[in-house]
Amino acid sequence: MAPPEPPLWPVTSTVLGNQGGEGTTDTLPATYHYYDATGKHAVGDPAEDTLAFLQRELSLGSLTGMLRHLWFTGANRPAMPLHYHLAVGREIVVVDRMDLHLLWTNEGRLFVKPVSRFLLNPAFCQINLQCPSACSCDNLAATCRTAPRKVALGFLYTYACLISSESDFYIANEKRLLPCNGDNKPIRWEDWKILARELIQMLERDSSTMHPRFLRAELRLSRINTIHRFTHLPRFDPYFRSRHNYSGLFGDNLAWMATATVFVVLVLTAMQVGLATERLKGDDAFQQASYGFTVFAILAPMCAFGSVVLVALLHLIKDLPLLLSGQRTRRERRHTMSNATLGGVA
Repeated sequence: MAPPEPPLWPVTSTVLGNQGGEGTTDTLPATYHYYDATGKHAVGDPAEDTLAFLQRELSLGSLTGMLRHLWFTGANRPAMPLHYHLAVGREIVVVDRMDLHLLWTNEGRLFVKPVSRFLLNPAFCQINLQCPSACSCDNLAATCRTAPRKVALGFLYTYACLISSESDFYIANEKRLLPCNGDNKPIRWEDWKILARELIQMLERDSSTMHPRFLRAELRLSRINTIHRFTHLPRFDPYFRSRHNYSGLFGDNLAWMATATVFVVLVLTAMQVGLATERLKGDDAFQQASYGFTVFAILAPMCAFGSVVLVALLHLIKDLPLLLSGQRTRRERRHTMSNATLGGVA
């Protein structure tokens, strides 16, 4: 029996008008950043290997391994419109990483990935995000496009939810979340409505066409970090480190330690008053409780601060090879330049 036909790219609406070179690499970005097999940061040309670029551009990273835990990070509902996020005081931060799309922080930042131009080109997507005719989509071979296609469709669906009114459409264009036409003019509101309705109908017909991550729209980053610390190696590493220096690490932790200290002081003060009363002065149970809490009040701040220092040392040890290699590279570069200068003088 012949294998079933692979799923097709279901979106046909064109919102960017004449894009020139349809189905080619003209809609791809200039370059893209990635980490090679050795873990070294590199910059590549997306036109050289379009499939490899799409695999990285449409990757959800470690979120894929946390799908069953996402109930802890966000409600199972569509994304709220952009004007709502501004109304509740969130700052829209543009980030070009799919795995950070619609993650929000306790400080009121909402990470939003802009729509890539190639995702609004149906001809390109039909060529590059549609499985080959011989693909069974069962073993997810290297040529299978199921995973990136589902991520792309789920990502576009979130935008159908984010931009539901003209106010949202204005905010999206102001934040440069949507690409412009070839003449540098924004997408027409009428064309966007057609695309958004097509995406909504796509989900109503078959929700399995998009990645399940996007069934839960906004996810709390602090809870994602908590899950990542206990489910991925190395242990206790956050999913996304919002601070990039040690002063930020100490600042964030000293804040909650100061709050806990105030609570401990209030309890100790209440116990001191209780010990001064005739009724509680001779109560053995209260004496034992006061003794235990006093020891806790002495040791807990020391242990908490020691833990923060230990975390800082672990980060330093982990970053030390990278720092040393960077210094060595700079020394070698200066040595090469000085030799070249001396050679030129000679």
